[in-house]
Order: sequence, then structure tokens, then C-alpha cells
Amino acid sequence: MPETQEPGNPVSVIECRNIERIHCLSDGVFAFALTLLVLSLQVPLLSSQDTSLSLADKLVSEWPQFFSYLISFAVIAAWWRTHHWLFGQIRRCDRTLINLNFLFLLCITIIPFLTNMLSLHGEILLATLLYAVIQAMAGFILVGTWVYASGKNRLIDPRLGSRKVKYITYSALSAPATFLISIPVAFFSTTAAQISWILISVFRIAIGHLYADLKQEAEEIRERKKEDEYG
Repeated sequence: MPETQEPGNPVSVIECRNIERIHCLSDGVFAFALTLLVLSLQVPLLSSQDTSLSLADKLVSEWPQFFSYLISFAVIAAWWRTHHWLFGQIRRCDRTLINLNFLFLLCITIIPFLTNMLSLHGEILLATLLYAVIQAMAGFILVGTWVYASGKNRLIDPRLGSRKVKYITYSALSAPATFLISIPVAFFSTTAAQISWILISVFRIAIGHLYADLKQEAEEIRERKKEDEYG
């Protein structure tokens, strides 16, 4: 993989066009993890004497599996959105960025296994703790990747601005912080800890309101680009 040395930049970076390969690989891993999630769901076994009511009863009895599936689907979707957002701001890449991304993807690939364990043993403390700890690790690795890329504008466009960099950092921190907070909650109630993971979206919305001016600015820039394109 060819590397170039930017003038005045001591960091050796890989040609910018190869950042798309990171995007493609990451999207493939996310898609594969989402597909594997459905394997945690089992079709109820019925006998020839069973009726629609019997099937309905068995489906209802499998609510923990559906609950775990929905949680993990939402978690993977949240990770993909954050990853897509962060890497959309990164213009260059180096070996450190690639290695950090692989560490993050490692945490993503294990989610189907964690989901299956949660659906079968969700009431057991260790199952919830493992899920929360590994997802917190994933989040902090992703935040660390962003901090590395944005530090001293190492791999991002310097025109992005420090305020936008802080907004992205705080927003990305909402997920690992939520999983971290849920760990002590799990010692009192595993169900409450699992439900608390929904707070990721609440925290992100709150952070978004604090930086609402940046969203307004982005909208104005998009509108100006549209006007320039259509004359």
C-alpha cells in the first residue's frame, strides 16, 4: 500500500483514495453482523396437532430472543451511523487508523454471539455485563480513532473547525458512556440495564441541541451548494 509524506506533516499517510477501501470493508462487516443477528431467532417447532393459538403462544414465549434481536439491531445501526459520520470527516489514513478501525470492527463482529447469549441467558448478570463491557470498549475505540484522526488535524480537513470536532467527539462518546453507566445498573436489574441502552439516542439528541448552530450552518451550506449546482 503506497505511502506519501505530506509537506510539513511528520505523519506518513496512505494515499487518500484508499480511505474508500476502509469504508467498503467496514460497511461489509456491519452488513454481515446485521445478517447474522437473525440466527439468534428460532422458528418454533410445532406438531401436527398444534393450532395457530399454539404458534402464537410459542412466539410470545420467545420474547427474550426478539427483545435481544431488536436491541442489537439498534446498537449495530447506531455504531454504523457514528462510524459513517466520523469517517466521512476523515480525508486521509495511515496504519494506526487502519489498526484502530480493525479493533473496532472486532467488537462489531462479536455482537451476534453476544446477542444469542443475551437472548438465552439475559437474566444472568454476566451475560449483560459482557455485552455492556464489549460495547463500551467498541465505543471508546471508535472515539479514540476520531481523537487520533482529528488531533492536530492529522487526518481531517483543518477547515472543519475545533467546535465541530468537539461536537463529533461528545456525540460519539454518548454510546460508550451509556454502556458504561449500565454496568452498575446491571447489578440491581439486568432488564433495567438492557433497557437503559436506549438512552444513547436521548443523549445524542441532547448534545445535538447544544450544538444546534452547527446543524443550521450545515443546512445553509447544503442549500448554497444546491443553488450553485442549479444556477
